[in-house]
Amino acid sequence: MEETKKVTTENSEEIKEEKNQELSPTWAEENIQDLDDFIESQGIHIRQ
Repeated sequence: MEETKKVTTENSEEIKEEKNQELSPTWAEENIQDLDDFIESQGIHIRQ
């Protein structure tokens, strides 16, 4: 059980660090493009 608590604490610290970073005005579009690129790299093509 101690290991589970430790992992949760480490994950929550990483999330806090990510929240402290400022987001760019186009963060949503950037993430959509990253996801599209990843999906295509897996061999799946999506019609848009």
